[in-house]
Amino acid sequence: MEFFEIAEVATNQEEIRAKVSIDTLPLYCEAIEAVDEAEELGRVIYFLHWGRFHVRQETVMGGVRFSVPDCPNALAWTVTTGYPPAPNRIVIHATINRTEHDEEFLAATKDLLATFKAGLERNFAGEAATTADPRPFSLTDLRGKG
Repeated sequence: MEFFEIAEVATNQEEIRAKVSIDTLPLYCEAIEAVDEAEELGRVIYFLHWGRFHVRQETVMGGVRFSVPDCPNALAWTVTTGYPPAPNRIVIHATINRTEHDEEFLAATKDLLATFKAGLERNFAGEAATTADPRPFSLTDLRGKG
């Protein structure tokens, strides 16, 4: 399943990468209560609705991705800009490895993204960063023109 939120924030991938990290997750998302030290699976975080899990962070085109390796639903979410569906805003996109789920879990996941959106809008306020193309390189079309 997929979940989307679009934060009304104009920024670039560098600002997202500089500001949004495992350590700052509680600042941007009230549904994440705390962050602890790293363990074998990643940094420990405490979700308001789900309890204690591990989280990992990686850099992706347009921003950052977080994944929860010990989540039975394989929760992962990205915080990006520069690409559809809203190239001039921050897009929060989450996925789980299910096609259906119970309403309580769906509501908690939607709440996670909604509070993340509100936190981004609150904490990225002020002068917008440059909205230059976030793609640092272009890909060459290697398909034959035959």
